[in-house]
Amino acid sequence: QVAELSQQLDMESKKSMQLEAQNRDLREELSALQGNCEKLEKSKCQLKEEMAKLQRHLETNMVDHSQIEQYKREVDERAGQEIRQKLQEVNLFLQAQAASQDRLEHIRASHHASLRNQLKDRIRDLECELDKIKNTQQDSTFPKECAQAEVEKYKELYLEEVKTRRCLAKKLER
Repeated sequence: QVAELSQQLDMESKKSMQLEAQNRDLREELSALQGNCEKLEKSKCQLKEEMAKLQRHLETNMVDHSQIEQYKREVDERAGQEIRQKLQEVNLFLQAQAASQDRLEHIRASHHASLRNQLKDRIRDLECELDKIKNTQQDSTFPKECAQAEVEKYKELYLEEVKTRRCLAKKLER
């Protein structure tokens, strides 16, 4: 049973590592999107600078003021649309990351609860077995030394199980 529990723990650990790798990938995507957002901001600034240059140029060439305003509105609108689109992408990514983090936490919690219950059941079984052995020893006609040796044997097994449980608990906490 300890081997099975260890195997289950390894499987859950692998799942956890996969989810953490997926989270890392998602964080990298977020960084890339944030970089894109910064580039868009720079692009917007450049567009504003370009617009200002064009405005000066148009003023020197006597271009109609309404055309300048229209161009400015178009540029602002286009930049705003690009920024809104990138922000939507970032929001979707953050929502997906939050959902995956929630799933990971839920998986961890259920795994920890399952292992705790299994360990409690195992301890209860061992205690019952120890009680049965004590009762059998009281009723039996074996010499006292033989009975004491068996008690010591089961006590050692019980202590070993407790030690294993604590070790697994520490691993789970990590």
